[in-house]
Amino acid sequence: MLSYERQQAILNYIQQHHSAKVSELSGIFYMSETSIRRDLHKLERAGLIHKTYGGAVLVQGDNEVISLEARQQVEHEAKVTIARKAAELVTNGQVIFLDSSSTALAMVPFLGRLTNLSVITNGLQVASALADYPRFKVYVLGGLLNTRALSMRGTLTLQMLKGLYANRLFVSPRGVDSKGNVFCADEEEAAARRMMMELSDETLLLCNTKKLGQRAAFRLCGLGEVSAIVCDEPPQAEWLEPFANAGLKIR
Repeated sequence: MLSYERQQAILNYIQQHHSAKVSELSGIFYMSETSIRRDLHKLERAGLIHKTYGGAVLVQGDNEVISLEARQQVEHEAKVTIARKAAELVTNGQVIFLDSSSTALAMVPFLGRLTNLSVITNGLQVASALADYPRFKVYVLGGLLNTRALSMRGTLTLQMLKGLYANRLFVSPRGVDSKGNVFCADEEEAAARRMMMELSDETLLLCNTKKLGQRAAFRLCGLGEVSAIVCDEPPQAEWLEPFANAGLKIR
């Protein structure tokens, strides 16, 4: 197999599975791990994948939802930093909404310091992780299963939400543009998150600074509808004025 044919085959595999490990690809294509890493490097330079520790994940399009497993591998350290900061804003006795994002999932271990907490989520893996903390009350929304995101969505999800309330919603967007628009990649996920916002006292964005300046297919809200943004590192100076104009706190 020629190198470009192998790279296309590797890309096809990653597109199908959303992520792959170097050792996995080495076994499939009967190539050394060094050769596989070289191919992944070329695919990354072409903007088709993101290399991760020990493997690669598919580059997300503006309206594409890749698997939760793949999303967990992207910018892992940034997710953990955001998750730790966000969890510090939760106190005993609160009721919180957590979306189905990989960043919300990363919050769970940091919530373990609390003794009394109620969590409402449409994320199945988030709910599963919370099961390790039996002192928490965990409410899982029903609906249509999104097999990639491992989340519940659709009409039934919205109907269940109508009778609920939370002190805070923690939500991870796909992007935030310079005009103050916050975006999601999935229409039904955006609808569920929008209703969670309406049923919460305040909304906090869990936002990697690399998402600033990015857009996606579906608008979730404006920055003026959000109370705070939790970032992995201080945003660049160009974002300080838009955030201040929206009355947004930076965590």
